[in-house]
Parts: sequence; structure tokens; C-alpha cells
Amino acid sequence: MIHDTAVSHPHHTLFCVLALANANRDTELLQQAKSNRRSKMSKSQPDNPAEEGRVLAAKDMIEKLRDDRNVGNIVKDLQTLCDAYIQLANWNVQEYKTQTKPIQLPAQLWLTKVKSLKNVPVPTKEIKVSPSCDYKDIPYIEKFEPTFKLAGGINLPKIISCVGSDGTKSRQLVKGKDDLRQDAVMQQVFDMVNNLLQKDSETRKRQLQIRKYKVIPLSQRSGLLEWCEGTLPVGDYLVGSKGAHARYRPQDLFFIDCRKNLTAATTTEAKYKVYQDICDKFRPVFRHFFFEKFTSPPVWFERRLAYTRSVATNSIVGYILGLGDRHIQNILIDCNTAELVHIDLGIAFEQGKILPTPETVPFRLTRDIEDAMGASGVEGVFRRCCEKTMEVMRSNQEALLTILEVLLYDPLHVWTISPARAYALQQQRGREEAQDTVDVGNTTTDIMDLADSNNARNSETQENVNKVAERVLLRLRQKLQGVEDGVQLSLSGQVNYLIQEARNPKNLARIFPGWQPYV
Repeated sequence: MIHDTAVSHPHHTLFCVLALANANRDTELLQQAKSNRRSKMSKSQPDNPAEEGRVLAAKDMIEKLRDDRNVGNIVKDLQTLCDAYIQLANWNVQEYKTQTKPIQLPAQLWLTKVKSLKNVPVPTKEIKVSPSCDYKDIPYIEKFEPTFKLAGGINLPKIISCVGSDGTKSRQLVKGKDDLRQDAVMQQVFDMVNNLLQKDSETRKRQLQIRKYKVIPLSQRSGLLEWCEGTLPVGDYLVGSKGAHARYRPQDLFFIDCRKNLTAATTTEAKYKVYQDICDKFRPVFRHFFFEKFTSPPVWFERRLAYTRSVATNSIVGYILGLGDRHIQNILIDCNTAELVHIDLGIAFEQGKILPTPETVPFRLTRDIEDAMGASGVEGVFRRCCEKTMEVMRSNQEALLTILEVLLYDPLHVWTISPARAYALQQQRGREEAQDTVDVGNTTTDIMDLADSNNARNSETQENVNKVAERVLLRLRQKLQGVEDGVQLSLSGQVNYLIQEARNPKNLARIFPGWQPYV
């Protein structure tokens, strides 16, 4: 069946099969680079205990598809492209980490030789499924721009531009040392949620949706993401080098001092006292974003409404999925529509609660986030949209649970956080803050660099993973049934409980300082 789907709809299927076949391709290419020779992708020997049966099956399928007269050329070109992406993802660029200008791609990188791939469409562009299986007119890859830029993060992912045959340029983020399969599955969940929200008359009327972006895993250790054009990290606007806090309230406590004061507090009581003091000396300013970007009153009102609806939808869906690590660099805001875009979806299913400093809130609803909603704050539009989103989630709980089971029981994917990875997450975040650097990348990248996921995978048996998955699914079901702290709540009661927990200063005071709960 997968073979037939790959032949009929190759552009929707082959990347998924290749990602599995290329599971260990990063290591293979690094070994080839060390020996100064380049070879074609070879089939692993069946007696190799390190490879899963599904990886071998995927490689066998790729070999069969290479010989298929309908898709053989597509498969060959895709393999060439994937190898070029993976090589770039693992290319060491530490020498360029301080550069902000475009950097020339060296000639030895295979991506510089990729030209006129007439069988391969631009990967990060959405392609609609054709019932007739006709994909002749879709824009293909013409070439890649000869320069790149670096994004933040310890592994410095690369930003490149892909030029399509239609002349359009698509910016892409190439990431190494990062498993993007969970992000890809989360985007599928978001797509399903959007379909459910579109079918419901109340949520459709309010235009409630989750903003998505294309995520393409290339292997277990590298991947490709669509660059979210026209967006800005919330953290950059609020506390960047020329952030709104410094511009509009220069007399307030500096945000770095806020962080230092909160970090210095050791006991729960001390943290709460310091947090209250910070709130008195550090006032929210996010409302100015709308005054700056949208000068026309009708547009200003429309964009602020879109923002409030977006915060509500993302908050409820994120809570159901247990999405964590919602610090201000992991939330983008669209400068044209004011909708939020959540990135870095590697901490999910309430894994944030087992971090060294556990996350204590269901979603990010800090004072700045609320400030941008206007005088009514969480009342009115925000609360109603939360309730309508939760109603849709509740009424479609079986469909949601079914698709999430695929991720939770996947034997090739480690979504649980080992103690080492949890420790590495917050330690790296703390180092970045101490150096006053901005990380616009994926926090999971840092984890995988400091505590390899293969070690985490080997440390846990499949039986233990299944037990954890069962507990996660049980908690997901409880959320969708309105059970909080062992008490069954009505729909409005559950939403009210979550809003109170998210705004509770005692909860915010105990969260990791790098989350910047005062912003």
C-alpha cells in the first residue's frame, strides 16, 4: 500500500520513506567525509543489530522505487537532495558564529551543485493532493542561492534560499543534531485540529486556527523547516537589543536584572517575593506592538482581535498536547496578521513537568501576553474563544487520541525526556542567558548535542516507554473529559481553572527564570 501511494503521490510520500531509510545517514556521511570519499547510499547488512527492521524495510522500498519507471528519477533526485541537505546540516560553522551578513557556501558542499531538479518540487511549499495523481505543473527546484545565514542556538542552524522554477524564493532552515519527527507529527496534529475547527460553525465564524509551517525530517538527526516569513520572536520585540521594554519604560528594572534577581532566590517564598517585586518594577508594554504596526484604527482593532483569538486557540491546543518550553523566543508573532506561531515542539505531553525546574503553568499567559489583548484582558473574546476551542477538542477526543497514539508508541522515536536530557535543556538555556545571547532555534537541538538521544533510547526498554505512553494517553483523556486535580469540571469551569493557573503569580514565580515569567 505504501509502495502504491509513493508511486501515485511521490511528493507527499517519498520524503517520509527516505527519512526512515536515512535514519543513520548523518553518521554515514560523516564517516565518508573523514575517509575523503563519497559513495551512493548503500543498503545496510541485515545482520547489523543497530538498525531497526523498519529502517531496512524502508531502504528496500527505496531500492524498488528507484527501479520503477514512473518514480525512479524522482527517487534518485530526492536522494541527491537529501544527502546535500544532511551534509549541510552537519557542516561545522563555528568560525562564522559571530557573522550577521550572508556567508558564501563553500564549493565542496553538494548543495551548490544542485540545479534544475525538474523531478523535485520545492520541499517547503505545500502541494495539494491531486485526485488525478497529476503533478506536472508544480514548481520544481531551479537552484539554491550561493549564500546562507546563521540562526541562533548552540548548533547554529543554517538559513538558505531555494529558488523555484516559477522564480519565487523560499527561505529554509536546515538543522543538524536535532530530531524533527515530533515537530512534524505535531504539525499533522495541528492540521487535524484546524480541520475540526473549520467544521464547527462557532469556531469557523471566529476564524480560529493554529498557524502551521512545513517540517521535513531528513533523518533521526537532521531536518528541514519552512522559514516563517514576516514573523518576529516575541522576545525580540519585547526585550531585544532595542526592545519595547527599554524604549517605552526605560525607568523600569532592566530585564537582565529581573532574571538575575529571580535566579538568586532559592526558596519558594523568596521566589514569590522577588517575583512580586519584579512585577512592581517591570510593567507590560506589548500593546505598543499594535500601535506601531497598525496605524489605522479599523486595522488595529482587527489585528488585535486576531491576536487574542490566536492566543486562545494556541493556549488550549497547547495545553491538551502538554506543549512546554513556551519561552519568549519560541513564540513568533506575524507582523502582518498579528497571529502567533509556536515553534520548537520537542517538549510535549507534559514532559516540561519533569525538568529540573518543573513547568508550573498550563500555557503562557503572562502579563505582556495579556497586555496586548487590550483593556478587557482575558475576559470577553479570549475566554469565549478558549471555551469554543475546548468544546471542539472535547467533542473530537477519540480522533485526537488515535493520531497521538502513533507518535507515543513509535519505537523509533524518543519523545520522553531522560534525566540527562532534562538537565541539559535548562543548563544550556542558563548558559545562553548568562552570556546574554538570543536563541531563536530549537531547544531540543541543545539537548541532543549535550546528551545524545541514542543513549537515552538505549537506557529505556520498550516496555517502560509503553508504560509512560499509557500514562500520557490517560492524562490526555482526562484533559479532554475536563478532569483537573481529580475533579470533573464543566467546560467553562475547566477553562476558568486553566486561566487562573496560568496567571497565578505563585506558579509563575516557581518556573525556570529563563522562561522569563515576568515578560
